[in-house]
Amino acid sequence: MVIVLNGSVFPEESQQAEIQESSKVAKNHSQEKPDNNSNQQERSLIDFSDYTGGSVYTWLESKGFCFNGRTKDHRTIKLSANENALIVKARQPTRVFIFNNSVILKKFSKVKIEWGIIQYPKDASYAKNNNNEALMVYIFFGDVRLSSGCFFVPDSPYFIGLFLSKKDEINRPYTGRCFDEGGRFVCLGNPKPGETVISEFDLYRAFQAYFQDAVPPISGISLAVDTSSSGDKGKAGAFIKRIEFLSK
Repeated sequence: MVIVLNGSVFPEESQQAEIQESSKVAKNHSQEKPDNNSNQQERSLIDFSDYTGGSVYTWLESKGFCFNGRTKDHRTIKLSANENALIVKARQPTRVFIFNNSVILKKFSKVKIEWGIIQYPKDASYAKNNNNEALMVYIFFGDVRLSSGCFFVPDSPYFIGLFLSKKDEINRPYTGRCFDEGGRFVCLGNPKPGETVISEFDLYRAFQAYFQDAVPPISGISLAVDTSSSGDKGKAGAFIKRIEFLSK
């Protein structure tokens, strides 16, 4: 698994350092191969509604997610949970990724996500090239890394990033400033803040339509927050209850 970054090209030295550090974490994580005999190999459901207490990070790690120092920085992002959902809040302009390469599926058709928005990033819009989101679910395909097209952004396997937006067009495959060859960003709904929605998306057919290539297995996912170019001091929030992959 490699890190995926979208949005603006990053001219500031601090942003470049952040990308390089995150890239190392992602590269190290990608070298940790799941046990072939593990139930994680066929994990088709990630349930975020089974939290019973204790460390949120330990709970998420039990589901296959991994963290670095930035994802544990409470000044930047707050992760919390209750018996219903994982709650993700950005407290300032940030770009954070939480990877999970234990989701490996050879047979799949659709993905179903139960989630919602607490606060949209101010002025975020893929249609207007302000590519920010309160929560993105990245789904990666295969292990062949394609060029990002951006000098400071690591290459990546094919991916489709799914998000909720205040105004972006639903089911339209947007391209970012990077990953024209192997990445698409798709808005699955425009819910009101506080509203829970269930989004169902045909991954298999979408991959064929977007990339005109044979569909590889799902090789991992990532939860991501990007408010790096948003107004209102980069504040945003979202919640997620379930990610389920449906078989053919």
